[in-house]
Amino acid sequence: MGDRYEPGFPMMMAFLNLMIVRRVIAKGLLLLAFSSSCCGPSLAADGKADVSKLPEDVRAFMERRNGCDHYRGEDSSDAERRTQIDRELQRLCIGTDAELARLKRVYAGNKAVQHTLDDYEVDIETGD
Repeated sequence: MGDRYEPGFPMMMAFLNLMIVRRVIAKGLLLLAFSSSCCGPSLAADGKADVSKLPEDVRAFMERRNGCDHYRGEDSSDAERRTQIDRELQRLCIGTDAELARLKRVYAGNKAVQHTLDDYEVDIETGD
């Protein structure tokens, strides 16, 4: 039995390899689709302004706050990773509550900016 050639075996292996590749691609596409809808405010499909047309200080805030929100959603039981997460939370999050309030005041008359900033949670530094 061990020395006998099975004619369908190479074809079956090729089919299984193809199925594995297709599954990996499908998972990657699914991950990509979900990541674009969960990781920060979307500015295309919901009628918001094009990010490149927003004022520079608003874009800088968005980049920093999106990074902050990423690390706020991350946890780890690994001490080294936990230290890195805490360091990034300090670097990216501290001061964003005040900056969000300032930007809302400065651009009170700009509906595109207000609509964009409304997606950000207020008072993340105090936890309220």
